Amino acid sequence: MYPRNFWYVAAMQHEVAAGRLFARTILNEPVVLYRRSDGSVTALQDRCIHRRVSLSLGTIVGDEVQCGYHGLRFAADGQCTSIPNQQSIPPRACIRSYPVVERDGFIWIWPGAPELARESEVPDFSDVCSSSDYVGRPAEALRVGAPMLFNIENVLDLSHVTFVHQKTVGTPEVAMTAPEVTITDSYVEIGRAWDKITAAPVWRKVLGWDVVKRTQVLRFWPGGNIRLNMTFELPGNQDPAQVCRVSAVGPCTPETEHSHFKFSAMFRNFQKDDDEVTGFIFDEFHRTVLEDKVLIEDQSANWRADSVVMSATGPFHGAPMIHIGVDRAPLAARRILQKLVASEAESEASPRAARVVPIANPACA
Repeated sequence: MYPRNFWYVAAMQHEVAAGRLFARTILNEPVVLYRRSDGSVTALQDRCIHRRVSLSLGTIVGDEVQCGYHGLRFAADGQCTSIPNQQSIPPRACIRSYPVVERDGFIWIWPGAPELARESEVPDFSDVCSSSDYVGRPAEALRVGAPMLFNIENVLDLSHVTFVHQKTVGTPEVAMTAPEVTITDSYVEIGRAWDKITAAPVWRKVLGWDVVKRTQVLRFWPGGNIRLNMTFELPGNQDPAQVCRVSAVGPCTPETEHSHFKFSAMFRNFQKDDDEVTGFIFDEFHRTVLEDKVLIEDQSANWRADSVVMSATGPFHGAPMIHIGVDRAPLAARRILQKLVASEAESEASPRAARVVPIANPACA
């Protein structure tokens, strides 16, 4: 599926409100999140150890979760602390507890081996999300009915903006300009630059410029992290203070093999006091996200339907699928993820790993 030993976004910070249980599936695992009395976030397996009922249907009692079926209570470490009308609690009456970190408006979760989680490895977007030099507004989490990989491949092929986002951020020059591609073992980056290019509809309205000097650099790194940095300035500008900077942060998290959540926010360093501009950019950026959603969900549905046909009748008799030049970066990202999944599977298969990598809360052993 996808590598597990990475930080993924479980929720936007505001989604997990005090006094409320919040459910979300992450890498096929049901998770319930809630805030303790000190405001910190806890993430637990969303299943009662008794009859597998979702704990998210229960209530918060103090700093614990109480199952809504038979009243069993679980602490933040996943250990059952109370069973009604029963003094003894079985040692194995516990559920998985996940490492979580709140940062930059996101709640990050580590779905892999807990002893490998390092808070220092949580992706850092503070240069825009938590900086007074930038202003922006985060979008809500968006569930997309397609594999996370399709979203990653979509953003690593920005030539599509010419055709998909003609009314927002697309211009003819983007698809006609080959990107500079950087591929390493840990990330893929694509970049384009123009000394003079038609301003896309969104930026023409916001900046008031018909043509701009522009750069765009997009990076993907595992688990599902995406960062797009753009600059806009008038052609011939020599003043760094007149460079308009925009940064889009877009981590995504697998829900299942066939669905994912996309979390996104866009920030800028200009017209920071103009709420109308903030709202306009938010609406137009969200519009582009929804336009992408339509296409990759269609792509996903077609892949699944065609797979059924091929399994029943043999090779698909339509036109074969091909790769083209702009697929270099998307395919590199695919290889990175495949390599990580294979590496984790190999580690888990070893006798030593089987002893030290817990499937659930270590206290359950």
